[in-house]
Amino acid sequence: MHEEVRAYYNEHVNDEDHRLDEHPFEIPVLMYYAAKYLSPGDNIFDVACGTGRIAQQLMRKGYFVGLNDLSDENIRLVKERLGTNRNLLFTERNDALESEGWKKKQWDAILILGPMYHIISESEKVKMLKMAYDNLKAGGHVFASFMTRTGAMIYGLKNNPKGILYPDGATLQWETGTDNRFVEGTEYFTHAHFVHPQEVDALITKAGLTPLHLAGVEGIFGERFELYHRLDDDLKKAWMDFVIKHTEDPHLLEHSKHLLSISQKPDD
Repeated sequence: MHEEVRAYYNEHVNDEDHRLDEHPFEIPVLMYYAAKYLSPGDNIFDVACGTGRIAQQLMRKGYFVGLNDLSDENIRLVKERLGTNRNLLFTERNDALESEGWKKKQWDAILILGPMYHIISESEKVKMLKMAYDNLKAGGHVFASFMTRTGAMIYGLKNNPKGILYPDGATLQWETGTDNRFVEGTEYFTHAHFVHPQEVDALITKAGLTPLHLAGVEGIFGERFELYHRLDDDLKKAWMDFVIKHTEDPHLLEHSKHLLSISQKPDD
């Protein structure tokens, strides 16, 4: 499984920055919640950091960040982007579950913003969350991202509408959270698992963490990013403020493509 994921991100290394530009809500929503719970000087472990765009924003706010990713090409780009930044603790190319970052202990926060899509089984998801629990300071926070089944269905409908005809396509994806020929049948993603919002807090709790927030990252925009990009700057700001203000509205969670869970390790 991890070799498939590594190959995908090595091949599509330039796509992630483009995706974050096209999907404009992920970084602002994360930074909104980070500001609630973190302070400049805090140490953050960014597991499966991608190209380092999010870490770059965190460093600009004064956080110190250690970065891990499975992809050789992602880590190459991270080093080009952040290699001289004094707030960079380390970069490491390794599987998320085997990272040296888990040996550091005592993180103020751990970001798990990609692995939960690619870890298929519930037990492995809980394993990673428990690793985060074990490596946080008491009172530390986990920021974990999930992708919704609704978002995956709309994405598949846009990119692979014939997937409704496949027995291992759209219906299987909706009923089980994973498939072989609907979302993964496009050229744009690997084998993955998608959740309903009500599943997330149960996973967090099984790891011993206390759920604090479940945010629908895109809110009312969902998969319809083109609606945002056609706006002028003043309207973009107004709608961004609206999305952030209403991230936890239960009526909008299913609309979102991504969910951001913020949880806490209980104080000793």
